[in-house]
Amino acid sequence: MSVELRGWPVLDSAAMHGPLGEWVQAAADHTEADPAAILATGLVASGVAAGRSPFMRAGNARQGASLFTLVVADTPKANRGLSWTIVRELVTAIDPHLGRARVLAGLGSGRGVIDALVGPPPRGSERFGQPPFQGANDRLLVVEPSFVRALATAARPSSSLQMVIRNAWGGERLEVAGRGRKAVAEHHHIGVVAHATHDQLRGSLSLTDASASLVNRFLFVLARRQGIVVDEGNVPGELTRSCGRRIAENLAKVRSAGQLQRTPEGEVLWREAYAHLAEDDPGGLLGIALARGSRHAMRLSLVYALCDGSSVVGANHVKAALAFWDYCRSSASVILADEQNDLADDLLGALEAAGAAGLTLSEQIDHFARNVPAGRLEEARRRLEAAGLAITTRERRSSMGRPATITRATRTQREPGIG
Repeated sequence: MSVELRGWPVLDSAAMHGPLGEWVQAAADHTEADPAAILATGLVASGVAAGRSPFMRAGNARQGASLFTLVVADTPKANRGLSWTIVRELVTAIDPHLGRARVLAGLGSGRGVIDALVGPPPRGSERFGQPPFQGANDRLLVVEPSFVRALATAARPSSSLQMVIRNAWGGERLEVAGRGRKAVAEHHHIGVVAHATHDQLRGSLSLTDASASLVNRFLFVLARRQGIVVDEGNVPGELTRSCGRRIAENLAKVRSAGQLQRTPEGEVLWREAYAHLAEDDPGGLLGIALARGSRHAMRLSLVYALCDGSSVVGANHVKAALAFWDYCRSSASVILADEQNDLADDLLGALEAAGAAGLTLSEQIDHFARNVPAGRLEEARRRLEAAGLAITTRERRSSMGRPATITRATRTQREPGIG
């Protein structure tokens, strides 16, 4: 049974900028898919279609048009891949080769992603002593139907998937050994669209360190079924092809643009927003998820500009990017705040069971089998203390021992939940 999500975010109309936004609005009349999910998927796909050449800079780091998004549906009926089915037709209209030959179904393993980039090694290259095989294909659009499964794979000690996802987002060298030789991809341009339901995601993000290290590479996008349309709806093909041709023409103008700069108006708007983006740290897993907010927003503004065929990032592109980031930020807050509630509720149960003795920090860590990062556990304690449900003191348990930090529940019975 699904849990009702409170505080559903509102997507500002400014995010529907340009040809992609216009198409999403028109397509929404013909489908049950959430416009936010369609837009997110379209932005990722358009960024991949734009290629490696256009970029901006954050410090000394190159920020290309590579986006990763996680579409989180409130129920299984809203998570049928409908948004991707619709966008795939748009991708094929924008770039037939990308739509037909450069889409990978599932992250699988780290090796699988690199193999999809570089292709099969030349005949006989598996002989010992051969140099790493580097393929020529650089663009790849990955559609992962089960983000929870990918998290489980990334958490395995022997898995290379966590490293590959992190380096793929950063545009860094991908390298995986095995199968007799090393596979390497240095010049790559990858976008990822992953899917999960809220129920599937509940608990998964708190089970492994992999989740904490990967969440801030993804834009969280809440999605739900938009009413009932007979046979799930059908976006007219000519509507999609017309938009695809328009975006393709625009991308052709800027595909070799290199580094893009903001217009003076765009720079003013970005500077006004940057301090908030850089300082946005609510702590816990949500704080980790938002840690790359400014870079996500920068990349979004780049993709909006490229879809317009613009070689500069204007105020309208910055405004659209900030509007979409606000939706992603609110989505993450709704999804991960619930995870924090679950963790805090579990901790409170353990404190109540411990009674007057309470639990030391080490005992609290042991309660979660040492699978919860210290920062998340500290945030859960703070939530309990702020709600008046727990108190933490520094004291000795015996006259001979060192002082210990001990947390106790302030009462033995409570209302269900803390959120």
